Amino acid sequence: MRTYNAFPEPIGGFTVGRIQMDLEYTASDHSTRELTAFVYYPSDSSEGKTTSTYMFPEVYELLNEQPLVTEDIFSIDIKTRCYDDLALSGKEKRYPVLFYVCGGGGSPEWGTVLCTDLASMGYVVVSIGHPNSTMYKREDGRLFNVSKDFSDVLIAFSEDPEMLELAGKMEMRPDDETAIAMCRDVLTLPVLAKLTEYSELQAEDVRYVADYLYQLDSGEQNSIFKDRLLLHIGMGIAGHSYGGLTTAMVCRDDERFACGIGLDSGAFGLLGSDLKKPFLLLYNEPNYNMNAIIGANNSMETYYFSVDRVGHLDYCDIVFTSVNEKLRGERDAMEMRNLVTDYTKNFFDHYILQKAASVESLTYDGVDLIKKTSNK
Repeated sequence: MRTYNAFPEPIGGFTVGRIQMDLEYTASDHSTRELTAFVYYPSDSSEGKTTSTYMFPEVYELLNEQPLVTEDIFSIDIKTRCYDDLALSGKEKRYPVLFYVCGGGGSPEWGTVLCTDLASMGYVVVSIGHPNSTMYKREDGRLFNVSKDFSDVLIAFSEDPEMLELAGKMEMRPDDETAIAMCRDVLTLPVLAKLTEYSELQAEDVRYVADYLYQLDSGEQNSIFKDRLLLHIGMGIAGHSYGGLTTAMVCRDDERFACGIGLDSGAFGLLGSDLKKPFLLLYNEPNYNMNAIIGANNSMETYYFSVDRVGHLDYCDIVFTSVNEKLRGERDAMEMRNLVTDYTKNFFDHYILQKAASVESLTYDGVDLIKKTSNK
């Protein structure tokens, strides 16, 4: 298996800056949510600085405390292509905004390659550390690991007899009726209730940070983003795996978001939901069985792209940092990076910036548009 000592150079023309912000608020369940957020953004110069640290070593060590992790998964000994605390580029008056949501049990840095690529092409991209369901180090130095309760919920789901029985019946490339029926059966499992609650809290985190971005843009909070964020056209959001559920919930519940992307994600908590936003799903078979209900209910365009020869974790940075060959698919890491970045950028360029870019025009071997639906 090929190893990498650096992430690929960003695709776009901007140098990429990164800042970290600690935030805190009271959620709807009355819990105090202590967040951190990494913001990737366009800059004009690296100012002679060294590249940002990828993941803090203390955060990486938290993996050993997670019961689901029984062997080495990835290395953090890799060079990023972003720089801490740069000036915001002066090439444009304002920049559009995206959010990225990592998978459950992961870290907000796991999307560094995609976030850096998108920032290099002129987007401001926010990746949040979510209490209980992700691991991170705040600027104040405190460490947050995945909670035992969240780990227990994930284990319960992975071992649930009803879920295992349904998984054994999932077909590759099922017809719509079969996939929707299977998806309904999955989404009504009692074991999903608690997972859905955590995802809803993550969606609240995203909405709170979105509120904060409005304060940064207005100057209510001092930052480099005063009068520099292009918010009125709508924001975009993408999420990998469990983070894709949060992405869909944000699209459904917050009119400020124009569209969303789920990277090999499901539809937990979305049984009766009309997202009312364009949505793209990039996934491995037989995952259509887990998310078919999204397109069946959505009144806006829903794209389903099936990708062959990939592993579940190939959609995040582990495509470059993996030390465990069993976790990787068969595609070259650079090809997979280009694939995910192209589909993500083209989708957001079209639905946020109103460019002519189209995901349907992209051609990658083994990537098929299975379905495009709209129930308008």
